[in-house]
Amino acid sequence: MTALRITEVAVTGFRNLRTVRAFPDPRANVLVGANGQGKTSLLEAVDYAATLRSFRGATRAQLVGHEAPEAQLLVRVESAISGHEYRIKLSRTARDITLDGKRPERAIEYFGNAACVVFQPGDLDLIRGAPETRRRLLDRMLMRTVEGYGEALKNYGKALRARNQLLRERSPNLNAIAAFDLPLARYGSGIIRARERVVSELLGAARQALDEVALTDDAITLAYRPRGSGDTLAFSAALAEAHRVDLARKTTTLGPHGDDLLIAWGGRAARNVASQGQTRALALALRLAELHILEARTRTVPVLLLDDVSSELDRTRTERLFALVGRLGAQVWVTTTDPAIAALVPHARVFAVDAGQLSVAVK
Repeated sequence: MTALRITEVAVTGFRNLRTVRAFPDPRANVLVGANGQGKTSLLEAVDYAATLRSFRGATRAQLVGHEAPEAQLLVRVESAISGHEYRIKLSRTARDITLDGKRPERAIEYFGNAACVVFQPGDLDLIRGAPETRRRLLDRMLMRTVEGYGEALKNYGKALRARNQLLRERSPNLNAIAAFDLPLARYGSGIIRARERVVSELLGAARQALDEVALTDDAITLAYRPRGSGDTLAFSAALAEAHRVDLARKTTTLGPHGDDLLIAWGGRAARNVASQGQTRALALALRLAELHILEARTRTVPVLLLDDVSSELDRTRTERLFALVGRLGAQVWVTTTDPAIAALVPHARVFAVDAGQLSVAVK
């Protein structure tokens, strides 16, 4: 088993970061600083290079610093068998990306080579938030591990937007709407099948994570609830039958854009019964499960980004988490306002972040 290592990060004009260049430790890195200084922005920049999405839900315009004309990211990633260079240039209206100096032709070619797993305070929404957050969890794993999944998501989204636009017209053209049924079914059924398979893996991996970090004694259960069929013809027929409902609501009511992942804890809906601490534990278990699945499917250990983890977990669970990460061999990045956290992370390289700049290592 090999592990991914980020060997260099260079960021300019991203969020509140000025000009930052770092050569991280291959094992552990701790970013220490007061709130609002750029710690989370640096993790966000690293993950954005790997996913082309903000884990904080920011738009492209929000990622470019207020006084910056553009943002530039450079991330170099290595494993025992390969190395890759990611470069991204962002303006408020455009984005230019290259992988090893070239524009990537396939989604998996880009997303499959720099897997990151992020645990951050917003992950409470995995348990309590809207279904979109849980769909995004599934999609992050699948875009990195399933050939054609990224393209299917993109093409499905295009067809869905076009069909919805037709449904919103004052005098909708039924034939034009029906022309999108088969494309939606073809891409959507593939998305549903891939999600169904990964959810079965996710359950076992989440239970393993709960045991590894002793997060909770109660059992977690997961149930995938698709809004369509994994069979293309059945899905297409269902879309045709839903025309009247879709016209009335002016939107497409069936499809993986409406799927949800139901999370139960102790036999009941976790969003209704889990305490704040239990919600944090379940969210962390899902992120560690994501790491385990990526490791199993790619035979490579992803980079783990932990944003403000000390505020999300008590000290005992934080220590167990860091011990687990050490056993897995993952490169870990940790942000914190508490310098004492660095002592809990074995062999960590410690950086100070202040006013959007990264200082020399703290001794």
